[in-house]
Amino acid sequence: LQDMVRMRAYHTAIMNNSHLFEGKVVLDVGCGTGILSLWAAQAGARRVYAVEASEAYKYAERLIKHNNLSKIVSVHHSKVETLQLDEQVDIIVSEWMGKFLIKEGMLSSVLWARN
Repeated sequence: LQDMVRMRAYHTAIMNNSHLFEGKVVLDVGCGTGILSLWAAQAGARRVYAVEASEAYKYAERLIKHNNLSKIVSVHHSKVETLQLDEQVDIIVSEWMGKFLIKEGMLSSVLWARN
């Protein structure tokens, strides 16, 4: 969240392509604070599954509730590899790179979710 250039790029990418999100089901892998989930919902997603294995999921829950998006976004304290969804996902979003492309190492989880 402190990297304003990166956050602005994510926000712009989602909002400028809101036509791709409208009515879609979105999976946010490693949602952290839930900001990408929030933006996906604001861009018109029908449903957003925000998945976070760490305790950061609590911040995502608060962010989603504070923005009155609980009917669209559901936060799951889980690894994506163990999550069972009842519907097909149309879009996967993730800030998988982390700092300096090495901190988080989420690429394998994103690829697992895609497959």
